[in-house]
Amino acid sequence: MSGIADAEFLQGAFIQEGVSPTPGVLIAACTIGDDYDDPKNRVGVRRQDSWLEFDLSGEAVLSVDATDDGWAYVLGENGTVVRFNWKAPKTKDKLKASRTLFPNEPVYDIGPLRRLRVLGTDILCAGSVGQVYCLQNKGFEALPRLVIGGEDVTIEDIAGKSRNDFIAVTSDGYAAHFNGTVWKKLKLPIQESLSSICTLEQGYGMCGNNGTIIIGSGTRWHALPPLDTERSYWGIATHQGRIYAAHLAGIDKVSGQEVIPLEIKKSKNLQFTVLRSARDGVWSFADHTIGWIHDDRWHTVCNGPPTSEP
Repeated sequence: MSGIADAEFLQGAFIQEGVSPTPGVLIAACTIGDDYDDPKNRVGVRRQDSWLEFDLSGEAVLSVDATDDGWAYVLGENGTVVRFNWKAPKTKDKLKASRTLFPNEPVYDIGPLRRLRVLGTDILCAGSVGQVYCLQNKGFEALPRLVIGGEDVTIEDIAGKSRNDFIAVTSDGYAAHFNGTVWKKLKLPIQESLSSICTLEQGYGMCGNNGTIIIGSGTRWHALPPLDTERSYWGIATHQGRIYAAHLAGIDKVSGQEVIPLEIKKSKNLQFTVLRSARDGVWSFADHTIGWIHDDRWHTVCNGPPTSEP
C-alpha cells in the first residue's frame, strides 16, 4: 500500500500519534525537525492511499483523536487544540479552512499537556502536573487536578466513557478513577511507570515500564507475568478481545495469562510506539511507520525514511 504519497507526507516527519476514526481513513499528527524554539508540525488525513494535509507551528503537537461523524482534534503541548473536519474536505485548502483553534492559556504557566482523548461526547486533555481540561464550545473547563499523596503526578494517558467516568495512568506508577467530582486512586498489584491505557470489552488494560501489563476494573486488577522485564511498553490497544502492547522493537500480544511476541516480518526496519483501537483492527503509529493488525496479523501500511535512530 505504500506509495509516493506516503513518502511525500512522511518526509522529515516524526509521527507523534495517529487514529483511524473509520475504516479506510487515517489521521496522523507529526512534528517536523527539531527546532524547539519554533516547533513545526504536519497533520494529515489519508484516504485511498493519498494524503490531505496542513501545517501548524508555534507548539509541538503530541496527540490526536477523532469521531466517526467527521471531527478531529489535535493537541499541542502548550494546550492549544485544533479542531478540523476530516470527512468533508476534498482539497488541502478546504481541509485547512475547516480548522478552529482553541488556545488554553493557563497551560503555558502550569505545565505542558500530553494526551487528548474523545470519551463519549467529551473531549478531554490531560498533562504533566495532573491537570485535566474538558473542551467546550468556546473554551476549556478545568476539572479537579489529580494529586496523589499530596504530590502532583504526570498523567500520560486517559481512557473511559465520559468526563464523569474515566481512568488516568501516570508515569509515577499510579492510576486513578474520576467520577465527575473526585479522584480515587486505584489499588494496583504493582507500581511501575505507566504510559498507556485502553478500554476492553470488560474493564481496562494498561501498560508501562519493566514489561508491565495490568488488566482489570474497579477494585480487581492483576499484572500479567512479564515477557521481558527489560522492555518498556508505550502503547496498548484491543480488537475483538485480543490485547496488544507495543515496545520500541515490536509488539507483544496477550494470550490468556501469557504475553507472547506478535510475528512481524522485517521488524528491524520498522518502529513501534502508539497503538490505537479501531473498528477494523489495531493501528500502530511511530516515527516513520504506520501498521495495521487484523486477524492477529501485522500489515505494514506506510514506512517512510526514519527521522531518528531505531
